[in-house]
Amino acid sequence: MVKHKIYKYFFVEFFKIFLIILFSLSILIWLTQAARLLDLVTEFGNSFEVYFKYLVFNFPKIVDNVFVLSFVVSIFFVFTKMESSNELNIYWLSGINKIEIFKICFLIALFLLFANLIISIFLAPWSSLNGREILGKSKFTLINSLVKEQNFNSPLKGLTIYVERNDNKGNLDGIFIYEKNRTIIAKKGRVLSQNDSIYLELLNGTTQEKVKEKINFINFKSTIFDFSKYQLLHTTYPKLNERSIIWLINNLKNTQKKPKEIKETREEINKRLIKPFLILIISVLGCFLLFQNNEKINLKKLRFIIYLVSIFFIIINQVLLIISGKNLYFSLIYFLLIIVIFLILFLTLIKILKNETRKNEKILT
Repeated sequence: MVKHKIYKYFFVEFFKIFLIILFSLSILIWLTQAARLLDLVTEFGNSFEVYFKYLVFNFPKIVDNVFVLSFVVSIFFVFTKMESSNELNIYWLSGINKIEIFKICFLIALFLLFANLIISIFLAPWSSLNGREILGKSKFTLINSLVKEQNFNSPLKGLTIYVERNDNKGNLDGIFIYEKNRTIIAKKGRVLSQNDSIYLELLNGTTQEKVKEKINFINFKSTIFDFSKYQLLHTTYPKLNERSIIWLINNLKNTQKKPKEIKETREEINKRLIKPFLILIISVLGCFLLFQNNEKINLKKLRFIIYLVSIFFIIINQVLLIISGKNLYFSLIYFLLIIVIFLILFLTLIKILKNETRKNEKILT
């Protein structure tokens, strides 16, 4: 009964810390990204509704990117915390050996591996694609994003606009608008809104329009300029990280694709299917902290070395991921390397923990 309570406590404690770290890192990056993406409103004229929806759909991709790092921080934080509070010693005195704790950690790692695969293969691409579609379908709604004072702005395809003065209340002075075959100059203007569409009323100006080889000049006291025929400068074509895994696999069979495109596609597949298995390596590395023979190895140095090795594996994994995109052979090597490293660490750790368990049992008897 006591063992079951300890197992349950360990599970709850680990997942609590993991979720706190995962969402803290994700939200921190998400807020940083939110500040950077304000250009979608101020520069590209999207509504705040589109902006917030796009941010929400971007969150799963951020979670996917920090998932492995969060696991690294969590497993070291948990063991360090339990070591400093003597919780691990309580486990040993309760009859729980180190191999049983390792089994619990490994089960947690398998569960999180499965969760990471779900996020990486399905949730993050689906969410990112929906965010892309929201931007693609968005309409230009904020005229002030186009009319910054004394600055040529062209966030809409085929249109450049310059304004001498803008009071940010819809009143403009000294307006210059350039289109493909037409230039409009007006002394004043004001923003009009009707049925969710934005118009610009231009006052006291001249239109210069090129017709064949001639340029026609038309003076006007008042005219309306409609933005509805222009599109926002958003990329509507889905990126590779927004495509489904089935589409990516089928895309590898496309013989018309350039080698660079094939490499990027294979790299994206490996990122989703193979990279999450790094969690298994990290889980075994973290469990080396269960080693407690301070006479043989300085435990403080051991913790520091294991932490550095874990970070090293994350960096090397990123390098191998890029290399693995070259061809199927490199992809296979990448996957086999992860499996081989895991097995070596796994067998080494089991041997060490069994030796320590035997020694402890002899001491107790």
